[in-house]
Amino acid sequence: MARGHEAFPRRWRLLRDPPAGAARNMAVDEALARCREEGVGVLRIYRWARPSLSFGRNQSARRVYEPAAFGPLGAEVVRRPTGGREVLHDRELTYSLVLPLRTPGGLREVYHLVNRALAEALASVGIGGARLATPSTRTPSPDAGACFREPAAGEVEVGGRKVAGSAQVRMGDTLLQHGSLLLAPSSLSLGALVRDGLPSGTVPEQEGVTLEELLGGAVAFPRIAAAVEAALAGTLGGRWSRDALTPVEEELARELEERYRSPEWIWRR
Repeated sequence: MARGHEAFPRRWRLLRDPPAGAARNMAVDEALARCREEGVGVLRIYRWARPSLSFGRNQSARRVYEPAAFGPLGAEVVRRPTGGREVLHDRELTYSLVLPLRTPGGLREVYHLVNRALAEALASVGIGGARLATPSTRTPSPDAGACFREPAAGEVEVGGRKVAGSAQVRMGDTLLQHGSLLLAPSSLSLGALVRDGLPSGTVPEQEGVTLEELLGGAVAFPRIAAAVEAALAGTLGGRWSRDALTPVEEELARELEERYRSPEWIWRR
């Protein structure tokens, strides 16, 4: 039975998108948040067309990463609308969740509810032992290195290793939360993207633990996507239906892509 809460939306739109470029993915997330309809929530599940490094909204990046390194490696770079540290997106499942701010317990409670649902999704595909990192875990600073290096309080870990990361941002009266589940090791090394001359170990690798490692074999994206969708629907309640971007959302996403591709935005810090 769906648990839910009266303050959560009673109707949910469910989008499962094909792989897209980094700027497109961030623009769609923001467009969904900016265009949120009263009484309606959105869950979007998606992938990345190429290995992509995303920076947190307020993270310093210019002193560590080399802008010219990405193109020759077939990689992309983008700055997220949410906070947190850098994430190397590649062989993963990414979700975004859009809902009103008037939720029970505020942003922190939503964060924990979503992460508990992700732990339930992992259990449903045979991954035991997933839990939320303890509240005593310190919150790393935006410049503490790759997001998956260590779990912050409330993030999903298995055996002390981070398996899912999430971040939030307020947009008016709307909350956007998005995050990643690592399916398999990335095809790219963070070390290949840093500036020449940085001391060894300045940028730790992504680390964390992948679902492929935990399950002992290849992981099918549709299977994990279905598990995440079911777990979040069970946690948040309401009526869920498959959907796609509206014409208004599509138009706004195309406009926002320009900013997310802009070096002035990506490398502003």
